[in-house]
Amino acid sequence: MSVGMIWVLTTRFDPKFVPWFIAFGALPHLLFASQSGKWINRWGALPTVIWADALRGLLFLICAWLVAHADTDTYLLGLLFITVLISNVAGAFFNPAILSLPVAMMEASQKRDKLTALIDSCFSFGNVLGPLLSVATYAMAGLGGMLAINGLSYFFSAFLALGIKLKPSQNAANGAADQASDSVGKKSVRDVLKTKPVISGMLVTFLLMNFFLAPLMIFMPWYAKNIYSEGITGLAKLEIFLAVGTVAGGALLSVVHLPGSKSKRIMYSLCLMAVAYLGFTFSHNLLLGCLCLLVLGFFLALANVLILTFFQSSADPDEVPVVMGMVNLISVASLPISMGIVGAFIDNISVPTFATVCAAIVIAIALSIRFIPGIRAI
Repeated sequence: MSVGMIWVLTTRFDPKFVPWFIAFGALPHLLFASQSGKWINRWGALPTVIWADALRGLLFLICAWLVAHADTDTYLLGLLFITVLISNVAGAFFNPAILSLPVAMMEASQKRDKLTALIDSCFSFGNVLGPLLSVATYAMAGLGGMLAINGLSYFFSAFLALGIKLKPSQNAANGAADQASDSVGKKSVRDVLKTKPVISGMLVTFLLMNFFLAPLMIFMPWYAKNIYSEGITGLAKLEIFLAVGTVAGGALLSVVHLPGSKSKRIMYSLCLMAVAYLGFTFSHNLLLGCLCLLVLGFFLALANVLILTFFQSSADPDEVPVVMGMVNLISVASLPISMGIVGAFIDNISVPTFATVCAAIVIAIALSIRFIPGIRAI
């Protein structure tokens, strides 16, 4: 769906609208980051997931009908921007809720960690499969048909979520929600960060890692064109290898529990990911670049899942949605901000040198995890 909307903006209007379109999509995540956790605690993670999907399903079906009746370019352009804004309002609540749902489904255990890994793998798989399917879907059904299919998929997702079973204690808590309304949803981001410095430290680490890793999305096409002397086919290969590594890493953690403490597993995964990042910056042929990105994607997926499970186990149950709201904000906002900053001066710097510096900083950030207050006890 996103590929189709961006394609229409690029071909029917002007590529200059694409960054604004992405910014509009990120805006709700910024506006609701500090409040989404409170509301998820009040509503419950599972109802939030169900209603967010149902809302988006209805929105995209309406949008598909409106696109079919769009008689002017101005009307269509406004419709696309309004749609992405409203859909991401629901996404700003859905994303933290789906990442908090394993806590509502089962007690802390290897099974819960594997469930979180499986959820992350499904997102990664969708990110790989979605763009590939979008080309054929857009060609057959157009933008209106793609939006309608998207709306139906959200309704189907909401229907499947109705079958999710929560752990008994969570059901009891939901049943007593009205009586305990004074204590539910009261914790703010500031409360959590003040009382849990280990979570604050890991969030800062997560932010810095995302900020210096995001330029990879600019480095990949630049390397494909200027270092490997390849066209869009070379870029596609780089993206496929990165995606395959990401899916493989998440899938591994959904069936295997890695030994060692949480902090060491996170640090080792991030270090190995950063080494692969560094290797990519020194690569001079497409094959080596693809292999580096395969390894990078694999350990990046491991690190992402391990960090998510770290937050789930380090925060109290009612703090998890609050923390996941910040994780969602960092994930959504760091990419456009970082890419915007890098894109502004990429023509005036040595890209390979800058890429190497970014990779070295990521290694330093990974090694600094051991100095987060309270991390050694995790």
